[in-house]
Amino acid sequence: MKQLVIILMMMLCHSAYAQKGMHISALFEGKIVPSSKMVETRIRGKAISKYKLSYFHSVRFDADGTLVNKIDHLTAQDFVNDTEKVKSRELASEGKANIGKKGNSFTQMYELAPEGSTHRFLCYKVRDGVMTVIYLEGSVSSLTELKKIFQ
Repeated sequence: MKQLVIILMMMLCHSAYAQKGMHISALFEGKIVPSSKMVETRIRGKAISKYKLSYFHSVRFDADGTLVNKIDHLTAQDFVNDTEKVKSRELASEGKANIGKKGNSFTQMYELAPEGSTHRFLCYKVRDGVMTVIYLEGSVSSLTELKKIFQ
């Protein structure tokens, strides 16, 4: 029983470490949107290994224009802060720029600096007033490859 508790604690610590030091961490920790108002999903292991991913963490919540702009600013800061680590990374945007209003959709995807051999990505999508923010880790080498995997 002790071993099970220790293993679970180690998994929780590693999950929290994945986004450590990032501006967007506050969102995943429930400091921007209360945890009770978000749907959170964490996936690790075989379930996502076929997609060349080792970790998937997402949160989904209702968001007005002000909140969308705040999250957009945080994700952009994380991308910009990594600029010193890696010069050539991808950025992708899709959809209408008028985000936060009903009927519109917008997607933003950032390739972050890898940590060792692990590639990292930060994405968000806004659709009909609902925002989903996703942090991904794995062996996927680019946003182009990531998009192909999810098509």
